[in-house]
Amino acid sequence: MGKRRVHLTFQGQLADEPAIWTMSQEFGLVFNIRQADLADGFGWIMLELEGDDQKLSEALRWLEERGVIVAPIEQDVVAG
Repeated sequence: MGKRRVHLTFQGQLADEPAIWTMSQEFGLVFNIRQADLADGFGWIMLELEGDDQKLSEALRWLEERGVIVAPIEQDVVAG
């Protein structure tokens, strides 16, 4: 089991789709939204993902293939 923290950026129609929920169901991951800001047509989310290491990599690639900008978070920028 692994854990990853990522910053996701959504633009356009992607901001209105349940991409995180769909990803968690397809790849068997547990997610925790640490911070988020969503507005019309744009949004970002700081997300913590937990699950099988290979599934984590596949899930992040799946998001990128749909146009989500995925950036790793190297440190815990959100305490708590």
